[in-house]
Amino acid sequence: MNSFGIIDLLLFLGVSQGVFLAITLSLLHNRNKSANRILSLLLLIASIMLVGRVFYPRFSGILFFRVASFVDTLIFIFGPLLYTYIRRLTFHESPVYKMSWYHFIPAFLHLMFFGWTLLYTQEEVITMIRQGDFNIIYFVVETSGLISNLLYTVFSFGLLKIYQREEKANLSYAQKVQKYIGVFLIGISFFMVLWIVSYLNNFFIRRRELAFVSYHLIWVSIPVFIYIVGFFSLKQPEIFRIPLLKKKKITKERLDGEELENLKKSLEDLMVNKKIYLNNELTLKDLSRELNTSTNNVSWLLNNIHKCSFYDYINTYRVQEFVTKIQNGEHFTHTILALSLDSGFNSKSTFNKAFKMIKNDTPSNYIKRLKAS
Repeated sequence: MNSFGIIDLLLFLGVSQGVFLAITLSLLHNRNKSANRILSLLLLIASIMLVGRVFYPRFSGILFFRVASFVDTLIFIFGPLLYTYIRRLTFHESPVYKMSWYHFIPAFLHLMFFGWTLLYTQEEVITMIRQGDFNIIYFVVETSGLISNLLYTVFSFGLLKIYQREEKANLSYAQKVQKYIGVFLIGISFFMVLWIVSYLNNFFIRRRELAFVSYHLIWVSIPVFIYIVGFFSLKQPEIFRIPLLKKKKITKERLDGEELENLKKSLEDLMVNKKIYLNNELTLKDLSRELNTSTNNVSWLLNNIHKCSFYDYINTYRVQEFVTKIQNGEHFTHTILALSLDSGFNSKSTFNKAFKMIKNDTPSNYIKRLKAS
C-alpha cells in the first residue's frame, strides 16, 4: 500500500470542501435555490471521484475494481447535471426544468454492464482483466463519456449565448451572472481539454512527453476548481432569471393604428415625464405593467418601431440624463460614478459600456471635449 503524500492531502481538502459546499448551498434560502440543488450534486460527484482517486492506487483488489466501475457511472451523469444547473440558474421556467429520462440512458447502460460482471467469480474477472477482455470496454466507456460531456458543455455555452441575448431584451442592466457562468464553463472546458489530451495519449498517440497530462493532473486540478465554484456561488446574489419561451412568429401588423399610437405616447410619457428609466433595476415586465400591455407588445414596439432592444432603449435615456447633468455642471460637485448611478445605472461597468456604445467615447473624454468646446 502506498503512503499518503502532499497530493493526497490536497485531494482530501478538496473532498471536504466539496462536501461542505454541497451542504451549505443546499441550505441557502431564497438564493437560486433550485439551481443550487443541482450544483450541490455536482460538487458531491466531484468529491466522490476524488475519493476514488485517493484510494484506487492503494486498494486495487477485485472488490475495489468492481466498486470503482460502478462509480464511473458518474461521468455520464455530470454532463446532464451541468446543463440543468446552467439552465435553472439563468432561466425561469414553470415547472422547474428537469431533464428527460433518456439523457441518462448511457449511465443506465453502464450500470447494467458492470452489474453483469457480478455474475462472474473473482478469479474469472481477474482472468478477464489480465487477458485484456475489458480493454475495448474501457475504450468505449471513456470515448462515450468524453463525447457526452463535451456535448453538454457545448449545449451549456449555447444557453449562455441565449441568455446574453435575452437579457438585453428583458433587463435594462447587466448581471454578474454572465461572468460567473463564463468562469464556470471555462473551468469545465479546461478539464475537458486535459481529458482529451490524456485520452488521445492513452489510446492513440502514446507519447512519453505527454505523460504528465494524466488523470493525476486532472484530479489535482478539480479541488482548485471546487474552491472557485464555492467562492462564486456562495457570494452570488439572487439572480433575475429570464423567461425561456418558445419563439413565436410575430408579424409586423401586431400593433397598428390607434393602438400603436397610444402605446407610443404612453411610452414617451413614462420616459420623458415620469423618467421611469431612473429605476436601476427596471425590467421589461415592469415597463409592460406600467403601460398596461403585454411584454410581447412592448418588445415588438421597441424592435420594429424604435429599432433597438429594451436594454439599449432604456440606457439611451440614462446616458442622456447623465449628459444633461454634465452640461449643468454637476460633475464639479459629484463624481462620475455618483452621477451615473443617479442617472439610473446600477454599476460602473454597465454605465461605461452603454456610454461607449451610444456616444462612441468614454465619459472622461466626453467631459474633456465638452470643456474644450
